[in-house]
Amino acid sequence: MHSITYAAVGVLLVGVYLARRRRTASSLPLPPGPKPLPLIGNLHQAPKSHAWRKYLEWSKAYGPIVHVNMLGQSVIILSSSQVAHDLLAKRGAIFSDRPRLFLATELALKGFNLLMMNYTDQLRRHQKLQTSVLNPTPVSFYLPFQLLESKQLLLDLLHPGGGNAGRDVHGYFQRTVASIIHTLLYGFRIHSENDPILRTVIQLNDEFSGFVQVGAHIVDTFPVLNNLPAPLAPWKAIAESHYQRKYALRMENFRKALASPGWNISKHLKRIVETEKVEEMPTDELAFELGTMIDAALDGTTDSLLWFIVACVTQKHRGGFIDKAREELDAVVGRARLPTLDDRVNLPYITAITEEVYRWRPIAPEGAPHLNREEAEYEGYTIPARSVIVPNIWAITREEAVFGPDTDEFIPERWLEDDGKTVKSLPLSGFGFGRRICPGRYFARNTIWVIVAQVLWAFEVSPGRDEVTGEVIPVDDEACTYGLVMRSLPFKACFEARGKWVEEVLGDGDTYGEDHIAMLDKIAEGLASAK
Repeated sequence: MHSITYAAVGVLLVGVYLARRRRTASSLPLPPGPKPLPLIGNLHQAPKSHAWRKYLEWSKAYGPIVHVNMLGQSVIILSSSQVAHDLLAKRGAIFSDRPRLFLATELALKGFNLLMMNYTDQLRRHQKLQTSVLNPTPVSFYLPFQLLESKQLLLDLLHPGGGNAGRDVHGYFQRTVASIIHTLLYGFRIHSENDPILRTVIQLNDEFSGFVQVGAHIVDTFPVLNNLPAPLAPWKAIAESHYQRKYALRMENFRKALASPGWNISKHLKRIVETEKVEEMPTDELAFELGTMIDAALDGTTDSLLWFIVACVTQKHRGGFIDKAREELDAVVGRARLPTLDDRVNLPYITAITEEVYRWRPIAPEGAPHLNREEAEYEGYTIPARSVIVPNIWAITREEAVFGPDTDEFIPERWLEDDGKTVKSLPLSGFGFGRRICPGRYFARNTIWVIVAQVLWAFEVSPGRDEVTGEVIPVDDEACTYGLVMRSLPFKACFEARGKWVEEVLGDGDTYGEDHIAMLDKIAEGLASAK
């Protein structure tokens, strides 16, 4: 029995290998890369975790464009901002599709996923809807909620659990970001890091992050295996459970949004779909689009903020960036009010810190994979049709020719001109490329800037301490999860007010008595006046 099974698998491997091998018609060579073995290619060299580190190693050995063969499937790894821009942005008509990840796209989400859709009319309709509420003009009207939730974050950090020992900060920042986006999209705030909606979103995001790892699931390589009976295909039940829980959450939130008083993005987009008669946009598809916006904002924005705190407790003595930030804040903002987005033009060092966070710890270090529809030529190499294109953001953010030396160090000054007042326009790849660039980038950047500025204005941030010995608990600035996003592992931090003025400015109590419905209706007025 085993010999028959192995023979069948062997025939399948040979068939897949030969079918994929015939795709290249060009006489030009493939890009360089590690030497493959017959049939399996470079499968034996594929990293099992934290692949971006291996990709960086390969880029140093073979150059900015590397080819690897995974069971006959060409994978092209891009490790230069220029190469990534040339292919993924300039040639977006060819390089904007996604590889077929059967488990994630077809089983776990049944096609309802904007991140993994091919670049089709359906995706363009969704992008048009998203940009209608995520372009710079509408995003500017969301600032009151970013300020409201940032202030609530400061109040929470002012009197956290854990006392002088500190506590894990993940929940604080997850609640803050989740409350901003749930209020805007659905009309309700998140009051606690233990809110069941928030915990469910995080759990589902973590599951999905594991589903989208290129080459990690055998059913992605051999979709025919999905025809196996359930006991031999355990991924079926896992994916179906994921879909059912995600569907229930997104439909329930959408129903709440439509029934809630006041304006929200769910109502706004539903009205656009109805009045402009957007084709082929059933209710569940729109609900999943809104859910995708929640997922992207929660993961991307929260994780960047957590890496900022990691930098505060591990990098503060390397160049004194916190002291420099406070000097700038005290000079421009003073101590009688909180910094706001209006101060950004006069706080270039704060902006440099946020840019360095994106570079130092990109939250998607392997990037989102692309796929080219046609065979292409680049710099004397051929890129076979339907290659998986991996923009290795980890390597791109460590290009010394672009960012200078010591790229593993946290150095905000690399973003400033010699006058210290002008922020350089360096390539920032963490939000994607070309036609697949993240539509929520303006919202994310504003949210992160406000929170970074206000945390630095308000607190001394230090590592947590052992509750018994009182000794500092070291924080590993490389300890992270592995999946679609790179999240710092749990760590303790302490937040101590810089002075009495912090409590005087923040006041007593909390912000939950604020009339957020009236604030939402103000957004509606702003959007109407901006037309």
